[in-house]
Amino acid sequence: MMNREGRVTFASVNKVSISADFVRNAIARLPLEQAVIDGHLHASKIPLSLLNEQQARVSLQQYAELITRLMVETNDELIGLGNEPIPLGAVSALSHWMLGADNMEQAIKRFAHFYHIMGKGFDLSVQQEDGYIFVEVGNSFHPRESDVYLYEFVLFCFHRLLCWLRKDIVPIEHLSFPFSRPQHHSDYRLMFYGASVSFRCDRARITFCDDFLSLPVVQTAAGLKQLLASPFTNLLVLNFYDESWSSRVGHLLQKRLPVLPTLPELAEMLELPPYTLQRRLAEEGVTYLDIKNQVKRDQAIELLVHTDLSIEEISGRLGFSETSPFTRTFKQWTGVPPSAYRRRT
Repeated sequence: MMNREGRVTFASVNKVSISADFVRNAIARLPLEQAVIDGHLHASKIPLSLLNEQQARVSLQQYAELITRLMVETNDELIGLGNEPIPLGAVSALSHWMLGADNMEQAIKRFAHFYHIMGKGFDLSVQQEDGYIFVEVGNSFHPRESDVYLYEFVLFCFHRLLCWLRKDIVPIEHLSFPFSRPQHHSDYRLMFYGASVSFRCDRARITFCDDFLSLPVVQTAAGLKQLLASPFTNLLVLNFYDESWSSRVGHLLQKRLPVLPTLPELAEMLELPPYTLQRRLAEEGVTYLDIKNQVKRDQAIELLVHTDLSIEEISGRLGFSETSPFTRTFKQWTGVPPSAYRRRT
């Protein structure tokens, strides 16, 4: 749904898929019985067998639903991975407080001060220097073995809150993580709107140019009410329009399934010479074929998980003439056949 400024509103749901490693990291050290975890995976339409496949992917919606269920189960917004639980409702209270900020600088400082007052969850510090603002996350409030999940999660939610307050993408200058590069590192581009990322750093840090700090908070009380219906699920699936060339190409292709244009045809739609479009995509580290495959893969997962369409119908919607080539291609993308996404065990 587009608003009058042409931005994608909060009602737009991000339908990308992400590596199942995000799920594996979340459940690896949960203080819950395996049967309870399995029940929440089932309720989130994530087959347990899928997690045994290294290339497997889940929709962002599935991941968001699982995390929300685990928070409710543990009565803890850190799903039991911190030294002390953060009671449900903490982020709701934080959202109210951030919404009342005069500008983005004040909103960021309120975020950090909130957890300082709580004395648990995250130790956050905000520094400003040489045209940049740095938000650093320490681990004195959670065990080091939970770092990958918690650092991913807190920086992702923090950034999404800022985007929500502005109703726009807040550009990230750089992300730093203190752990080794994970196998699913390429999905950080999807999660953080193409931000550059470094690993094995001294600390977890998200860096912004400070020119946006004086911008006003534009979110409304109506937007807050919508967010609070299910805060973490809504934050995780929050979507805005990214002006990168790869994003623009992806949006065009999503609208044209099952018959996708050739590169020259697409370049004509974008009023560019084909070689210029190729070069601009290459500068962002992708090819036209990469984007086509990603769009088809993510749409396939979305339809497999959230509809009752047959695999034959789904293959037709994605432009495959027969089911067998779709099944082969899907297995190359995810490591499992489409039928694996229909199992619930």
